[in-house]
Amino acid sequence: MKILALSYLYPNSQYPHYGIFVHNRLKAVSRYHEVKVINPIPWFPGCGRLSRYRNYNAIPAHETIDGLEVFHPRFPIIPRFCKSLDALSYRAAVMPLVAKLRQTYPFDLIDLHWTYPDLPTGTALKKKYGKKMVVTLRGKEAFHRGEGPIREALIRKHLLRADAVISLSRELQDMAVEVGVEAERCNVIRNGVDTSRFYYMDKRQCRKDLSLSMDKYIILSVGGIVYRKGFDRVIKSLTYLPENVCYVIIGEEGLEGNFKRDLLGFINASELHDRVMFAGQVDNHKLNLWYNAADLFVLSSRGEGSPNVLSEALACGCPAVATNVGAVKDLIGENLIGNMTENNGIALRKGILKAMRTRWDRVTIHNLWKKYDWEWCARKTIKILESLEENSK
Repeated sequence: MKILALSYLYPNSQYPHYGIFVHNRLKAVSRYHEVKVINPIPWFPGCGRLSRYRNYNAIPAHETIDGLEVFHPRFPIIPRFCKSLDALSYRAAVMPLVAKLRQTYPFDLIDLHWTYPDLPTGTALKKKYGKKMVVTLRGKEAFHRGEGPIREALIRKHLLRADAVISLSRELQDMAVEVGVEAERCNVIRNGVDTSRFYYMDKRQCRKDLSLSMDKYIILSVGGIVYRKGFDRVIKSLTYLPENVCYVIIGEEGLEGNFKRDLLGFINASELHDRVMFAGQVDNHKLNLWYNAADLFVLSSRGEGSPNVLSEALACGCPAVATNVGAVKDLIGENLIGNMTENNGIALRKGILKAMRTRWDRVTIHNLWKKYDWEWCARKTIKILESLEENSK
């Protein structure tokens, strides 16, 4: 089977971690079926002068990533304005490329990994070439709620045309059913984890390699420094925790506003300078050290799809506390690996205190979790894709 994947969110040579979870699933699927990827890149004159779009001009039109052929056509945008036009320019950039590509790559199925501006183009391809279309919902933002009735109606209209919808959590599947997608077309497949990169290591050695003290109780969170990630909840909890507890945040400021300034304001007001560390962006090969060096991983998010960082921490054997968002109920259902809390700061603080009093077996956590790799995710996905292809014959 030949699969044509379309995703606004995808890694490239300039931003290798951007949408890495989409790439990891497609790479695993490509071991069984041929996959080519189209990842359109937004463009406007002088785009490289804006920090958000820095290096976008350096992204090649075509490249190969881990054996996957990836095309990066440009689609014109007006930054921050007229976002409803993005779907039109996106389609105008993709359709001619697909027509040319189809001459040598007669694809059998269209695989979408984002909703906007991907969906309108996906349905146009489905109609023109008469192929089945699969859409993966990766977070609540996929429904664009609160962005006006036109955008929400557009997503609903095109989502209903999908032949199969894969959701990363039961919560997202329920949202898809609410907007009218038939339950029979819905499936839940959460993200896998790269167990070749994230695995159990000795905590003492990891702390030594990172020059971290063994006398500290280290709480770790990983993610973009935005309000949605809830890092403020953990920082506020520190005033209720023992003095030897410190909090490490790995990640950079995201595209949802400069929330780090708010966090620093609270840290200054509460005199927590020596208990909170912003470690910045960390390469994946070093991230494994941090998960293993930490005493506890905390996912404090106010909203998520299938949080990869939680899966990575558990694959390393690090116990976790996580708010009940997205796929967390599926990920952390076993008390052997951590605590799930209600989605608020007080409940999260109580969950952290409970976890600190618990004796965790990190090797057991690692062994329980290592089976949920990307190969596991690919096999579940392929069953759906092959079923659609078989029914289309």
